[in-house]
Amino acid sequence: MPVVFGETVNSVEAIVAAFRRHGDDVRGTYRAHYRFGRDSVDPYSGVRLERPASLVDNPAHVTYPWEQVFVAAAACAGSDYPMLAAHLGIAIDSISFVVEGDFDPRDEFDGLDGFAAPAESRHCFLSLHLRTTLISTEAPNVLARLHERVLANNMVLGALRGIPTTNELQIETPAVAAAAG
Repeated sequence: MPVVFGETVNSVEAIVAAFRRHGDDVRGTYRAHYRFGRDSVDPYSGVRLERPASLVDNPAHVTYPWEQVFVAAAACAGSDYPMLAAHLGIAIDSISFVVEGDFDPRDEFDGLDGFAAPAESRHCFLSLHLRTTLISTEAPNVLARLHERVLANNMVLGALRGIPTTNELQIETPAVAAAAG
């Protein structure tokens, strides 16, 4: 059962009561972090999920269905970078891909137990921001084309097209990354 601000909620009544108590504070940001480097073996492993403040007390070994959306997007789109780079002969030292999403679960409970969800919580997944950092000696335009290809053709991101999405690409050379690191 989910834990909302330290309280286990396992019924519509308990969930709605938590929403009434905490209001807009139940809205928060998820981040799914993907990393892949020269020593990485499995391009689908290693996604780390960061929960919003309202849900941080949930067990780390449990990934709820609504959280799996973020993990799937990070793993699928993140893994496209090394796969496509290898196919296209693009040398990449390291990839960091973060799927950040604003989430508000209240809309799912609209109309239940007398609860009225705020209009701005419509559809629960409010926005996504995709942040990519590529460490490479390749030309920036080559890396930008790879980035555009991943975002335009990834199957999980394609399934999420109805969510307002922004993205950013940061390119670093190995020397700059080592100095910062």
